Amino acid sequence: MSDWLPPGLFAYGAELAAALDRRLGRSLVGDGASWIDMPRRLGTADVPSEPVPWGEGALCIDLGPDDTATWERFVEVHWHEPDPESIAVAAQEWRLPVTPYRRLPGEPAQPVGISQGAGQPATSRIDGVSVVDLTSMWAGPLCTELLGRAGAEILKITSDTRPDGLTGSPMYAELNEHKTMRRLDLRQQAARESLDARLGSADLLVTSLSPRALANLELLPQQLCARHPHLRTLAITAFGPDAPEREWIAYGTGVHAASGLGWLADEPQAPAYSYPDPLAGLQAACSAVDQLSGAAPQHTRVSLAGAVAPLASRAAGSCAGVVSAPAAGSGGDRHG
Repeated sequence: MSDWLPPGLFAYGAELAAALDRRLGRSLVGDGASWIDMPRRLGTADVPSEPVPWGEGALCIDLGPDDTATWERFVEVHWHEPDPESIAVAAQEWRLPVTPYRRLPGEPAQPVGISQGAGQPATSRIDGVSVVDLTSMWAGPLCTELLGRAGAEILKITSDTRPDGLTGSPMYAELNEHKTMRRLDLRQQAARESLDARLGSADLLVTSLSPRALANLELLPQQLCARHPHLRTLAITAFGPDAPEREWIAYGTGVHAASGLGWLADEPQAPAYSYPDPLAGLQAACSAVDQLSGAAPQHTRVSLAGAVAPLASRAAGSCAGVVSAPAAGSGGDRHG
């Protein structure tokens, strides 16, 4: 198993943790290292998806249990295509979580930073606010668990037909400790109506479903606004709304590959575990508190790619011989 994690990961996580603690006016998160290093701390780290050589590059192929047959059909059609970028684009059209391993850009990008809270109250009280949690795996559950530990009432929707990939693990227990669980099969009309009734009294809906899945469930902001004009929504996706990959589905390892952080010493390398998830979870918790206090837009989207952008920017600056100032922060279940 790879032991590689990007330089500066824990320092950056500490920045995000401090930003959330400032918003809440208390030390809730600590230095962030406990949340970022959860798989190793709890002994639940799996072997990550290894890079798959393809043409002159490599792919991150993060197949879920239901993807194997689709992937086999896909390869029969596209095996002759040598370009990893083209293969990834085609695979995403088949709804397969495939991303290319990319090299860091020659010049560091300018990531969008997490607000430090200027112009908002030093303390944002969220005791008793109602949050509906439609997330799974790590990033989304971390966000909502932190809100629950800060006093919010979290209702997590689960499904026996599409169980959380961490179910039964120590991570699952820790990430869902301060939540009320409710089983709903959202393929059924009655279950969707039950969820919609619950959203009528909720303050915030947090999701980690793809935009396509949200549209099918009529849970996109533009679909919800007429029924629940007061409801805030926070979507956690793999890539940001302005990225060419905005509709892609991917896990954290796939985002690692696409960010450029996985190309080291002229070869692709998988990380020790899916570190983009806790960064996005911490960033999403900051955004949620801002939304609940009125300091952020009613409908907000946070991405794993945006969360790792400061690390990629610093790495690109280092590779280019540029000394970059520390960023203030930035901006399973598949994220899409």
